[in-house]
Amino acid sequence: MSLDILPTELILMIEKNLHSQKDRNALIRTSPRFALMFDEKLYKSCSAQEHSYIILWAAKRGLEGTIHKCLKAGAKIPRRDRFRSHLIDRDAPESLSVIPRHPKSHPLTAAAEFGSLSCVNLFLEKGVNPNLLDEHYETPLRQAAGNGHVNVVELLLSSDALAFTGAFKLRRPLKIAAARGHLPVLKALFSFLGSGDRNLTVKDAAQIILYEGLWHSKVSVVRYALKQGADVNDENSEFVLRFAPDLRPDDPPEKTRSRLVQGHKIGVTVRGIPTAGWSNLIPNTLHAALVGGDRRLIDLIIDTGYDITQIGSILRYAVLRRENVLISKLMNMGVNITSKILYESVCGEDLVMKEFMKTTLEKTMEELGLNN
Repeated sequence: MSLDILPTELILMIEKNLHSQKDRNALIRTSPRFALMFDEKLYKSCSAQEHSYIILWAAKRGLEGTIHKCLKAGAKIPRRDRFRSHLIDRDAPESLSVIPRHPKSHPLTAAAEFGSLSCVNLFLEKGVNPNLLDEHYETPLRQAAGNGHVNVVELLLSSDALAFTGAFKLRRPLKIAAARGHLPVLKALFSFLGSGDRNLTVKDAAQIILYEGLWHSKVSVVRYALKQGADVNDENSEFVLRFAPDLRPDDPPEKTRSRLVQGHKIGVTVRGIPTAGWSNLIPNTLHAALVGGDRRLIDLIIDTGYDITQIGSILRYAVLRRENVLISKLMNMGVNITSKILYESVCGEDLVMKEFMKTTLEKTMEELGLNN
């Protein structure tokens, strides 16, 4: 016999004799009628830790109703992050100063990753900072941008423009959207940048996505970057700064989040300040195109006006990093590379450097089939 047809008095008696949350939840799931009767009691009996788990679980699945039930039962949602990022200088980059032992996502970040507009809007209405940094060093905007949720991106940007005004506020969302080829997201971000003074110019943003498009072979992104004013000969190293949780040039664009370890804290100087978690990549657009390996983009960079005299710096980078494949690609393009050119590009007139690099250069020339 179905429990659903029992009189209300008997159902109340059965529920009263259930002594665990698990049993009560099993009863509720048997009928919508029981959910209406006991949902509120079920959620109110949860601890703060249980509420936190349920809200995060629901945010990952876009279950706005479940989140509402927790809030109605008295659950609290953290409105700021543990790193107090909202108090840090507006133009400062994120710093990997602390790596939580057991990092957790924030419900807003999880909802943005899933693409739930209703859940994101609910959290924003509850006063959650739209640009908070969760314990994985992810932001809601980066997660939404990386997964192509343009509506969520626009909602976050419109919720508090000041939260996204700063030299580094939009760099990581721009990079992940470019690497994955989400052009509508990039257009939304550029529209925001062009609508006011955001401390990051459209031209600089174009330069940032140009490299990501070249590294990850996104032709549409590269063309869009050039249209927005990117310069193929601009070798400003700030455009190729990389934060430890973000994609490397040789990573597949859809790579899942890597676990952060203490070694990731090693950093570089960013705008005159030593900053943990950051590293410098090679600021050369033809080198980036060679890393990506898309011949269309290599040709596009050259045709757009790349200064071919910068080939020497590419050879120097390639030899020092032992990237002989890149040198082979240049040779296959018809670039004349000899042992003399390799020596000059790496060592110049420095006799000490020539002696120091002698073994590496000889091995490189042997692998490339060049005569000494």
